[in-house]
Amino acid sequence: MKMNKRKLGRIFVAGALAISLAACSDSEDKKGQKAAVEAAAEFSLLDQVPADSPYVMVGSRRMPLGLSEKMIKAAAADIDNGSVRKMLMEGVDDEDMSEDLRRLVDAVLSEFEGKMNAEGFKSMGVPINGRSLVYGLGILPVVWLEIEDPVKVEALLSRIEEKSGMKAEKLTSGEMNYRRFVMDDLVALLGVNKEWIVFAMLPAKTEKELLPLAFGETHPEKSLQDTGNFKKFIEKRKFLGYGDGYIDLVRLAEMSLGEAEGVNAQVLKAIGKDPKELSPACRSFVKTTVQSVPLISFGFTEATDNKYVIKGAVETSPAVAAWLKKMAAPVPGVGMDSDAMFSFGMGVDLPQVRDGLKAMMRSFVENGKGCEMVNEQELTQMMQGMDMMLNPMFAGIKGFEIAVNDLELDPQTMSPKAVDAQLVLASVDPKGMFGMLGMLNPQFAQIDVPVDGTPVQLPVETMAPMAPPTYAAIKGEVLALKLGEKAPAGIDKLLEAPVAEVPPLVAVSYNPEKMFSAVAPGLKGMMESMQGEDAEDLKSAYQSLETAAATYKYGEFRMMGTDRGMEFESSAVLK
Repeated sequence: MKMNKRKLGRIFVAGALAISLAACSDSEDKKGQKAAVEAAAEFSLLDQVPADSPYVMVGSRRMPLGLSEKMIKAAAADIDNGSVRKMLMEGVDDEDMSEDLRRLVDAVLSEFEGKMNAEGFKSMGVPINGRSLVYGLGILPVVWLEIEDPVKVEALLSRIEEKSGMKAEKLTSGEMNYRRFVMDDLVALLGVNKEWIVFAMLPAKTEKELLPLAFGETHPEKSLQDTGNFKKFIEKRKFLGYGDGYIDLVRLAEMSLGEAEGVNAQVLKAIGKDPKELSPACRSFVKTTVQSVPLISFGFTEATDNKYVIKGAVETSPAVAAWLKKMAAPVPGVGMDSDAMFSFGMGVDLPQVRDGLKAMMRSFVENGKGCEMVNEQELTQMMQGMDMMLNPMFAGIKGFEIAVNDLELDPQTMSPKAVDAQLVLASVDPKGMFGMLGMLNPQFAQIDVPVDGTPVQLPVETMAPMAPPTYAAIKGEVLALKLGEKAPAGIDKLLEAPVAEVPPLVAVSYNPEKMFSAVAPGLKGMMESMQGEDAEDLKSAYQSLETAAATYKYGEFRMMGTDRGMEFESSAVLK
């Protein structure tokens, strides 16, 4: 094959550009991760967190301002426009919420109305992207939020007090001015100093002893700063310091078994939480089981003014992680970038799921011998039932993806006028799977779909006269259905779509702008024809969809098995 110098030069330039962009992106990622590790090492509040705290979330860096504004705008639109306040005040029964609590919630929400933006937060004395810390003194929470103007914060708290009618006792401890609320066996403390607002829930019995620790006036015997474990935690997972943390299931199990030490044990004793009465066999079973799933972790792995990626994981032992990785089955297109209005896909190796669950139940039987919590007979019956449920007909199904690329609705009836949609089904026997459609319509049983990718039109109009044209095609282990006036154009791409490098168990993508454009005319018409509460509720839903469409370009969610365990990844591109 001949290639002239001009073509070769263009290819070289394009390749060099792609490599340089990738290197730049990689460099930015490493720069952000390095900054996060340094921020965690220097975040002085970690000196207050007991090393064995059962849960921790740390924002040691200020998030990019643009991203914070957009996330707050999208997530808190119903708070901003008053919909949440109205819903809670009208839809909560006295049995669900006391009158005092109802007034307090109403007072708080009223202060946030119209202020879900940078200027609004500033008017309350709080940065919209401030640093933060949440951790557990035993099971009770302590929350630190960065502030910029303590005078404005104090004024905010006074207004809330006045509106709610809940007057708190005002005290001082060191540099912290705080309000004290009595709640039966607990006390709630709300303190303000020059840099932070602090909320702490403490046992009434040990309030004097624990208050200095909650307010940072004293430090635990060994803190997360002393051990350096939190710095190692975010470094290993490549988190960025914008709100990263974990829930330590091992510590929580120790507390439930009465085997906790230090502050964790002190808090439990003070609030009168007795450990569960369990036999030695059950204690051993609980410990062994929790060791297989010791931690839940979460944090940002990418954050710019226009994009974020949040990763969470149920972290497991290597043996469990290996099984979770085997559960996923590669399905063309699932987990890949899409321009669809909405897509939902799954890829699951059903025999692996069956075998893994049976292995887990066998381990429960073995590790739970003599434990009153383990019913060996029920577990045995469940294992037998799995063999019946996952019969050969279903075992060959690997997964599917449903995608709606475009949709036009009749504004009057909200029924589809035009649709562009598709279904991809991966199976060891796609022709056999298509044959199952014969149970829906006998005419389908007479259709022969070749296995070379040639599309064949289906007689769906006999089932639904208003149904759009529908085509089917089969190639390899893939069955594709394409719906719409444009079908079968593009069906070949569905059959040959790539698979994700790490096949997800579940993948969802959505385009808020496309979704809003499709439903907005119909919702407007419905709002005009409705009255009273129904109209107000629909208006609130419309505004939420409109805000999401104005904020987000594209969003994705994926669940996958990895070396860490069961991982969840949520990402969004913002406008």
